[in-house]
Amino acid sequence: MATSRQAHWAILGGTFDPVHIGHLRIALQLRGAGFDRVLMMPNRIPPHRPSPQASTEQRLDMLRLATQDLDGIEISDIELRRDDCSYSAITLEHLKEEQTDTAFTWAMGTDAWISFDRWFRAEDILKLANLLVINRPGERQTMAHWQQQQWLNRQASLEELLTSSAGRICQQTWPGLDISATGLRHAIEQGDNIQFLTPDSVLEYLNQHQLYRNN
Repeated sequence: MATSRQAHWAILGGTFDPVHIGHLRIALQLRGAGFDRVLMMPNRIPPHRPSPQASTEQRLDMLRLATQDLDGIEISDIELRRDDCSYSAITLEHLKEEQTDTAFTWAMGTDAWISFDRWFRAEDILKLANLLVINRPGERQTMAHWQQQQWLNRQASLEELLTSSAGRICQQTWPGLDISATGLRHAIEQGDNIQFLTPDSVLEYLNQHQLYRNN
C-alpha cells in the first residue's frame, strides 16, 4: 500500500514594511519550485533589524491584500501572536506542534545565510527545518567557516530538499527584483511614484492610510 507524501511548506519571513513585488515574486518562485504551500510570515520584533514603522494590523492588512488572489500563498500571524522577539527556532517549534505531518523549509537571502550562525539557536533550526538560500544572479559572498562546514555536511539539491523533513541546505540562484522595503519607504516619503513596485491594492491602502509619509 502506497504511503502519502509528506506535505512540505516554505516559510518566507520578514517585516513586510511594506510588502512589495519583490516579496511576491519570491513567494511565487517558491510555489513553482514544488512547495505545497508558502507561508509569508511577518515578525513582530525582528532580532536583526529595526522595528517596523507600520503597525502589526497594517502590515497584515497589506499582506492579505497582496496575496488574496495567489493560490497556495498564505499569511501566518504566528509570530505576531507572541509578545517576545520573533526567533525562528521558537516559531518552528510552535509550527511543528500545530502541523505534525508537515516538513518546513525556511527561505532566506544570501545576507541572512552569511550571518545565520549568529541566529538564536541556529543548530536547533536545522533540526526542525531545511534551509533554502536564494542567491541573485552574479551575487557572490564568501562563506565563513561555520557556513562552509554546514554546507559540506548538509548540502542538497532542490529535489532532495523537498523530500527531506529537516537538516538539509539548498542554494538556488533565482532572478530577483532590485526592490527593498527600505527603498520603497524612502520613495513614498519623497513623494515618488511607486506604481508597479507594490500591488495596486496595497498602493491604494498606503494612500488611504497615508503610511510612510513625511508629515
